[in-house]
Amino acid sequence: MVKKGTNKPRSGMKQKQKKCVLMFDDKDRQEFLTGFHKRKVERRKAAMEEMKKKLKDEQKRVRDERHKEYLNMLKERQEALNEADEPDELEDAITSTTECLQYNHPNHTVTVTTISDLDLSGSRLLESQRVMTPENCDDDDDDDKDDKAERVKSLPRNAGKPILSKKIQSLTASIHIFTKRKRQKHKQESRGQHRQSDRKSSVTHENKLRLGRTTKKQRRKRTGAKGRSQD
Repeated sequence: MVKKGTNKPRSGMKQKQKKCVLMFDDKDRQEFLTGFHKRKVERRKAAMEEMKKKLKDEQKRVRDERHKEYLNMLKERQEALNEADEPDELEDAITSTTECLQYNHPNHTVTVTTISDLDLSGSRLLESQRVMTPENCDDDDDDDKDDKAERVKSLPRNAGKPILSKKIQSLTASIHIFTKRKRQKHKQESRGQHRQSDRKSSVTHENKLRLGRTTKKQRRKRTGAKGRSQD
């Protein structure tokens, strides 16, 4: 006996196994056996849509990268323009002025300043008291090279080459191949239809020639045969 509240079977009894019932549907069976082409077309369509979606995502990513590159280039160019707009170094070299005249006009004001002394011994300016020697020439060449390097660094970077993504190229190539095959298949079907129509037209033309106008020799044979039969 089994106690209440317990589901343990007896030692000599076997556990019941669940029955598995198979139901055959003739419509589903017929659809499976006759729908291979339909399912193949559906798979191709789904693959085509997935490739187009991937292509759009890749194009969006490339556009974002180009936009970031353009913003960086614009920022560098703006910094270079700001450096070019800095005040001239000659203003710091002016030590004293002797005369400053101002003329007022109806539309503008003109100021004329007479410079008496200039201190040209600063950096990047002419050196009046320096004697040119071979060593000084070498130093000048080094300074010119440094100045050129600084100028090159301050100049904005040229726009890079357009981003060519291998993924975009592969996706576009696969889509192009798929559409090309589809067009070729459509052309072959249309050519087959034209050939069938040409064959039918040629057969009808031959039948018309057979049943149509006869030659003079054929008519003489027929009339001669009829006249002999009447005699």
